[in-house]
Amino acid sequence: MKNIWRIYTNDLKKTGTNWVAASLIGGLILLPSLYAWFNIQASIDPYGNTRNILVGVVNDDDGAEVKGMIFNAGDEIVKELRKNQDLGWQFIDKDSGLEKVKRGDYFATIIIPEDFSRSLATVVNEQQRQAKVEYYENDKKNAIAPKITSKGASAIAGKVSSKFVGTVNGVIFDLFNQIGIELENKLPDIKHFEEFVLNLQSKLPEVKELLSQSLTYADKADNILNDVQQSIPEVNTIVSKGISIVDNTNQFIMDAESEIDSIAPTIQEDIRSLQRVTQSLQTKANQIQSVNIDPQQLQEFLVETEPLLKRGEEITGKIQNKLVKLLSLTKNGNLNEVAKNKLDPFVKSLDQVRNDLIKAQAISAELQQLIEYGESPAKSLQESFSNLIININDKVEPFIKDYSNGIEPFLTEEVLKTKQILQDGRKTLTDFATILPAVQEGLKSTVNGVHKGEEILKDANRQFPIIEQKVGAVVDIIQKMKKETNINELIELLQNDPNAESNFLANPVKIETNLLYPLPNYGSGMNPFYTVLAIWVGCLLLISLLSVDPTHSKEYSSHAIYFGRLLTFMTFSFLQTLIVTLGDIFVLKDIYIARPGWFLLFGLFSSFVFILIVFTLVSIFGNVGKAMAIVLLVLQIAGAGGTYPVQLIPKFFQMINPFLPFTYAIDLMREAVGGIVWENVQTDIICLFIFAAIAIVLGVFLKEPINRITYKLKKKSLESGLIH
Repeated sequence: MKNIWRIYTNDLKKTGTNWVAASLIGGLILLPSLYAWFNIQASIDPYGNTRNILVGVVNDDDGAEVKGMIFNAGDEIVKELRKNQDLGWQFIDKDSGLEKVKRGDYFATIIIPEDFSRSLATVVNEQQRQAKVEYYENDKKNAIAPKITSKGASAIAGKVSSKFVGTVNGVIFDLFNQIGIELENKLPDIKHFEEFVLNLQSKLPEVKELLSQSLTYADKADNILNDVQQSIPEVNTIVSKGISIVDNTNQFIMDAESEIDSIAPTIQEDIRSLQRVTQSLQTKANQIQSVNIDPQQLQEFLVETEPLLKRGEEITGKIQNKLVKLLSLTKNGNLNEVAKNKLDPFVKSLDQVRNDLIKAQAISAELQQLIEYGESPAKSLQESFSNLIININDKVEPFIKDYSNGIEPFLTEEVLKTKQILQDGRKTLTDFATILPAVQEGLKSTVNGVHKGEEILKDANRQFPIIEQKVGAVVDIIQKMKKETNINELIELLQNDPNAESNFLANPVKIETNLLYPLPNYGSGMNPFYTVLAIWVGCLLLISLLSVDPTHSKEYSSHAIYFGRLLTFMTFSFLQTLIVTLGDIFVLKDIYIARPGWFLLFGLFSSFVFILIVFTLVSIFGNVGKAMAIVLLVLQIAGAGGTYPVQLIPKFFQMINPFLPFTYAIDLMREAVGGIVWENVQTDIICLFIFAAIAIVLGVFLKEPINRITYKLKKKSLESGLIH
C-alpha cells in the first residue's frame, strides 16, 4: 500500500513541478469537454430549422363539383401551406419544380395534378377513383431530409381528407336542413287541415238530423231543406279546402321523399367508404403480420395507415352523430319501440368501431414516437396494432348489413307513412266531394216538389252513412298519424346546423399528447451519449500521452505499479469528467438536466469504470491494449444505442449491446437528464460494477505474466524508432 501511494504522490508532484507536463495534462483534461460541448450544442434543435428545407409545390388542379358545390382541393392545399412554416414551401410551375429537385436546389417537389379534385369528387359515384399526388424527392442530397419532406407530403394528404370530408358532409346536411325547413313551413297548413276534418265530422250529426226531420215532417220540408242547403256550402268549402291542403301537403311530402331518396345513396356511400377504409387497413395489418419488418418499414406502414385510421374515424363520427340524435328521441319515448330496438345495438356497434379506431391511432402514434426516439417497438405492440385493425374490419362487415335494416329506412318510412295517410285522406275527401253535388241537387229538386223531394231525401238519407263513413275514415287516419308519427320530432331531426355538423365531422378528434420525462430539445436527448463518449475519449487521450508504468518500475511490484499509476490516471479522468459534466450543467444554457447532482455523480462513476477498463487494457497489453480500447470505442459508438435504438441497428450490434460499458453508462446519464427511475439506476450501476471488477481482476492477475511476454515485443518496437 505504501508503494502504491508513493507512486501516486510522485506522479502528482512531477506534474505540479514540470510546467510542460502540467500544460500537456491540463490540455488533456480540458480537451474532452470541448469535444462534448461542441457536439451537444450543434445538436440542440436540428429540426427547428426545417423551414430552410426547400420543397416545391405545383398546383395544376382544375377543381370539381359535388352536388352543385364547386370546390378546388389544390387551391385549399396551397392556401394552408402558405400559412405553414414547417418546411420551406416554394410555389412554382411543374417544369421548374422537377428541374430544381433534380439539381438539388429543392429536396423534394410535390405536384397536385389536374384531376385531383375530380378524383375526390367521385366519392359520390358508384365507381370511385383515388386522388393522387405526385411526390419527387432527391435522396442523394441528404440522408435525413427525405424523411422530413415525406412527412410534409403526408400532412398534405391529411389536410385534403379533412377539407373534403367537411365539404361533402356540408352538402348532405344542407339538403337535410332544407327538407326540415320546408316541412316546418307547411306545418300550419297540415294542422289547419286536421281542424277542418274534425270540424266536418262535428257537422255531420247536424246534417243527418236535418235529413231525418225532412222525412218525418213533410209539411215542414221547405224550412228543413233551406236549413240543409245553408249547411251544404259550408261543408263543400271545408271539403274543398281539405282537398287543397292535402294536395299541397302531399306534394311537399313527395318532394321530401325525393330529397331523401337522393341523399340516402350518399349516406350509404359513407358506409361503403368506411368498409373500404377498414378493408385497406386490414390489408396493411396482414402485411405487417406476414413479414418480419424492421422499424423503418414499420414506420412506412404506419404513415400509410394513419390517414386511413383518421378517415375511418371521421366517417364513423359522422354516422354516429345522427344515430345519437335518433337514440335520444327513442329514449324520450317519441319513437316507436321497434325503431328504438334497432337503434340501440346499431349505436353500440358503431361506438365500438369508433373506439377501436381511436385506440388504433393511439397505438400508431405510440409506435411512431418510439421509432422517432430511436427505440424499437415491442413485437407485442405491433401485433396488438395489427390485430386491432383486423378486429375493426370484422366488426364493420356485419355493421353494414345492420345499417340496411336500421337507420337508412327510418326517415323514408316516416315520410312514406305520412304520404300514405294523406293519399288515403284525399281519396276519402274526393269521394265525399263527389257525393255532395248530388245531395245538393237533390235538395233543390225537393224544394220544387214535395213528393219528388221526399224521394230525393230518402236517397240522400241512404247515401249519408257512406259520407259519414268516409269522414270518419279521414279522422281515423289523422288520429293514426298523430299517434305513430311525431312530425315535430321529424322536423327537429332534419333541421340541424349543416355548417356545425360539417365542421365537427371534418375534425372530430383533438389529440392531447402527454409526455413522460419531456425534454425541451434534441440536444438534451443527445447529451448523455456525447458526455459518455467524451469521458471515454478523455481516457484514450490519457493513455495515448501518459505512460502506464513509472520510469523506475523495477523498484516496485507489478501490483503497486498497477494501482499506483491507476490512481494517477483516475485523478486526471475525474478532472476531465468534472469539467465535462459541470459544463453541461452551467455552460450549455439550452441543455435540460432534471437532476444535475446525480448527473455529476453518475458521470464520475462512469469515469471510474472507463479508466479502469482502458488503463487495464494498456497496462496489460501495452500498445495492443490501446488498439483494443479504440476498437472497443468504435463498437460502443455503433452498438450501445446512444443515437439509434438498439432494435434498429444490425443483429451483430444487438448481440454485443449487453456486453458494452457504454450501454449502461448512457442509460445511467439519461436517468439523470430526464428523470430518475431507481430500478433502472440500480441495474446500470450493478452492470458497471461488474465491468470494473473484471478489469481489476485482470489487472491484478494478468499484468505481470503478460508483461513478461510482451517485454521483448515492446523492446523490439522501440528499436524501430517509430513506436514509443
